[in-house]
Amino acid sequence: MKYLYSGLMLLLLFGCVHTMTDDEIKSKYSLPDNFRNTAYIDDLNNNKVTLSYKDPVAEIKSMLPDDSFIAVLDTASQENPDLLILLSKIKQARYQLKSATGAMIPQVSGSLDYSYGENSDGLNGSLNLSWEADIYGKLDALRKAKKELIKYAEENYVNGQVTLAADTASYYFSIRKAAAQLFFANKILENHKTIVDIYTQMQSSGLMDESEYISASMDYLNAQNSVQQYQVEVEQNKNALYALINNKDINITIDMVYDTSFAPAVPKINDIPAEVILNRPDVRASVYTLNSELYNHYNKKMSLLPSLSINGNLGQLLASSTGIGDLVWQIAMSLAAPILNRQELYAQLKIQEETVNQAELSLQKSINTAVSDIENTSFAMLSSNKSYDNTKDILENAKISMGILESRWKAGLIDDVEYLKAQNDFLNTYISFYSAWYENISSSIMLYKAFGGSFSPKRLQGEL
Repeated sequence: MKYLYSGLMLLLLFGCVHTMTDDEIKSKYSLPDNFRNTAYIDDLNNNKVTLSYKDPVAEIKSMLPDDSFIAVLDTASQENPDLLILLSKIKQARYQLKSATGAMIPQVSGSLDYSYGENSDGLNGSLNLSWEADIYGKLDALRKAKKELIKYAEENYVNGQVTLAADTASYYFSIRKAAAQLFFANKILENHKTIVDIYTQMQSSGLMDESEYISASMDYLNAQNSVQQYQVEVEQNKNALYALINNKDINITIDMVYDTSFAPAVPKINDIPAEVILNRPDVRASVYTLNSELYNHYNKKMSLLPSLSINGNLGQLLASSTGIGDLVWQIAMSLAAPILNRQELYAQLKIQEETVNQAELSLQKSINTAVSDIENTSFAMLSSNKSYDNTKDILENAKISMGILESRWKAGLIDDVEYLKAQNDFLNTYISFYSAWYENISSSIMLYKAFGGSFSPKRLQGEL
């Protein structure tokens, strides 16, 4: 008996589950010490200070402080079906934990039966107890696996918030961009119509070559296509946005000309790769999935060992014509070893080993994706900043140039057609500006997603 006890203790000692810690993840999965694009991140961080942690919704609101966008995002956060599903999955995971915990508690059942006969009748009552003693921690491993799945569901919900916030921002600002471009495209279309009208009169008077008229007509048709393109873009993004908010009625105010000084307010970016990567909710979810599968693996391994069960029964004749009977009780213990189904249990263990392997590979993939996202978006953010600044300068120069041309037109130094063509070039500069404006905002949204919805990880704030 002494040797059996010692053997069980050794089995428990060496069979304990070891889940992954952050330090082990850093070492095993070769998280980089520095980002390759550190120089770009440093440029983005110029004259910025580190802010405290914000949840994903609060973070994007501070980045894109537009009242109409914030109102839409608040509606989406409450009504989006995907987010509500993820919230339901957290509740589901918590009930699964309760179920797994209940499996460790002794099961008690009772019964009442009445018997009738010629010689005697009576009411019998019994109380039954059954309990599988968790001597190896097999059932506790299942319980802990469910606890990890709660964490997984919670991180999935956070990731859902990040995705929803990014998609809402992308669709909303796409609408703003396309609506502004549609305004200028309609102005261009009006100018082309005027040019065609002028050329029609000149052609009828024999004052111009037919090829110039054809060219002007083609320009007019192309301008119509551009208007249609921007109308479709506005409509598609509106429909996509309404799908995110579960088709709730909201007031989306879209002015045709916007404050050109509006730009995303990206805070200082943390450039410690391990902390940034492990802060991403999708990576955290992969970690908790791996931990859960490690607990499940331990459960499968312990299923190969004998199980100890305790059963008890308490019964009594409660009432009869002959009186109340004596209380009868019994307790039995059984040690059952899996023999006939051992091959099945061993196969399940091997299946679980592959599941653990798949979870490890999924974690590696999540980490690789995180590194790639951060490298790409930090470069894209800096590039879009420069492009946006250059386009603003081009627009300011175009305003000056257009002012000069307008003065010459009013003085009669250039004709209407030349002025209208110059005005179209100027309006196209505005269209290009709004493309650069949106690309700058879009880059900030992608950067926000790459950093997991927060530029200041919780663990840096001592909150994890």
